[in-house]
Amino acid sequence: MGNGVHISQKGKLRSHKQKAGQKSLTIKAATYIQDFKIAIVFSNDETKLVDFLPLFQKYVKGNNLKYFSPQNFKKFIVADGNIYWGRNEDVIFPVQVLYDKNYQDNSKEKILYII
Repeated sequence: MGNGVHISQKGKLRSHKQKAGQKSLTIKAATYIQDFKIAIVFSNDETKLVDFLPLFQKYVKGNNLKYFSPQNFKKFIVADGNIYWGRNEDVIFPVQVLYDKNYQDNSKEKILYII
């Protein structure tokens, strides 16, 4: 499957398959900056400022709209190389999408995974 956005539901597991020979890019740390912007430190030691507003506007729906509030947005978790919201990983975005900022390219539709 391609890069996409993962919106999970409680109790569901997802599988992330990696291409042979490809080094895994992960998130080491993240710091809230302002609004929907978070500075992310990747495993290759690059730091990028990611604006999550376009991603949230496009993919976050239903019960997960609670993460649009500043108080809940700031409560992201960095664990196992990912950044996510909610104890059950309610909203999670693939690391490669955040690193490449592919979501800003409107000419290509990204795959949305609802698990």
